[in-house]
Amino acid sequence: MSAGTNIWRILVVTGCLMFSLLVVRADTNAPAPAAAASPLASDANRFFTQYTKAVQLVRQNGQREASVIMDLLWRNLGSSPWFEIALLKHAELNEISNARVALEDYDVLRKRVENAPYFQGTADRAAVFRAALLGSAMRGTDRIRIQRIRDALSVYNTRYHQYPESLAKLAIFNYIDIQDIHNSEGRLIHYTPTGQQFTPTISYHAYMIEPLAPEPFFVNSPKLEGTTQLDDQTKKYAALIRVPDHMDPHRVFEDQTLEGYFVAAVAAGGAIVCTPERVLVLMTPE
Repeated sequence: MSAGTNIWRILVVTGCLMFSLLVVRADTNAPAPAAAASPLASDANRFFTQYTKAVQLVRQNGQREASVIMDLLWRNLGSSPWFEIALLKHAELNEISNARVALEDYDVLRKRVENAPYFQGTADRAAVFRAALLGSAMRGTDRIRIQRIRDALSVYNTRYHQYPESLAKLAIFNYIDIQDIHNSEGRLIHYTPTGQQFTPTISYHAYMIEPLAPEPFFVNSPKLEGTTQLDDQTKKYAALIRVPDHMDPHRVFEDQTLEGYFVAAVAAGGAIVCTPERVLVLMTPE
């Protein structure tokens, strides 16, 4: 089956699922409905369901189909921080395959976090999500720009058989935009030409640049062993998480810190753990 057919199938299935959520059946003999779930809980469940599907596709080399799912997901979530987490993961998924889309996502994410009421108020864990999401967006932007610099340096080296003495020269010669030689805070990305030769003039045949490891779309560690609902009234969950170098998993709750990871959210389908520069999604075992 072609990739195009797969995408269409995903669009149709997702559209049908979304439509079915809007249909309300009128039945005078039906029992009184239970209390509706809050929008936040509904978005959390929807996020983990669709994110799990996207991860399964990525594991099967279906990045394009996974990107479609994540794109539909962030556009159809209504509450923070789930909207922003879905947008972040869509950006991370597209960093290699479609850097332009990823940069647009990171730009939207930064503006959203800086302006959305949730992140300006005193809502639970809002400050934690604000710091982690902004840090993730900045690092994602920097990763893309550093890769663009590497690509430009490769082209420059092919043309001149050496590397430039500064990144500014790449921009002057139109190998890269001036914005791309600066990080997300406006500082010039650190670049050092090395491998000097003096025949007949000084030239550089190697370089060092700021290392910045790519952020994976999904992680295998820490590992979520499962979640347990605490009670029917609060609808809160506990998570059983296994961290590196520890044999036994730990039972944790929202607002706890485990080996440097802040447990920001726990739901039936998974958990969100944060650091100041990362937002990790942990899925319940399949």
